[in-house]
Amino acid sequence: MIPFKFNLRVAIKKIMSERKQKYTWILDPGHGGMIDGEYQTAGKRSPEFEFGQYFEGVGNREIVKKIVKQCRVLGISAIDIVDSEEDVSLKERVRRANELHKQKKNCIYVSMHSDGFDDPRAHGYSIYTSVGETSSDAIATMFLDTMKDYFPDHRLRHDNTDGDEDKEAHFYVLKKTACPAILIENFFYSNPRECELLLNKSFQDKIVTCHMDSIKRLER
Repeated sequence: MIPFKFNLRVAIKKIMSERKQKYTWILDPGHGGMIDGEYQTAGKRSPEFEFGQYFEGVGNREIVKKIVKQCRVLGISAIDIVDSEEDVSLKERVRRANELHKQKKNCIYVSMHSDGFDDPRAHGYSIYTSVGETSSDAIATMFLDTMKDYFPDHRLRHDNTDGDEDKEAHFYVLKKTACPAILIENFFYSNPRECELLLNKSFQDKIVTCHMDSIKRLER
């Protein structure tokens, strides 16, 4: 298989050709995908449940591809910065995001993930921002409010100590991006019930629709 090379000029040209919108959405599907049937990231997968196994990087890519496609239909500026199956380094992901932000200025970075934990009882969804009060907090709040509307029967894993519900962490992609940045954890693949949902196409499409609603609200 020929290695994928990210072409920044092509990405920027694609963005510039779209009608002017409020933001450029930089979508980053966490971890790697499948190459010749081999998962590209150590770990980051569910146990082998009787209903199947979930590979986080594969699921992240499916969600991001659908979001980017829907954005394009609506004329919203969006780019998948890891449009390949390779597990691109965090440093390279940040470099691509910052180069795009340098060109477009008004970008929002969204890192797409699902969660895993040793205890299979862990469940729910969360959104992370970098530590401290930042411009990313309001974006995270919008996405969390929409997720609460779409998934009222699921647990919101939050941190209210600083006055909002997003969680804070020193994640590299949140600290090093030059634009506002959030990291979304779409449920737990280590939890049997949520893993089965993540493997369900209708539920995956519901996640996509949920995040698209947040994007559309922020574009108004």
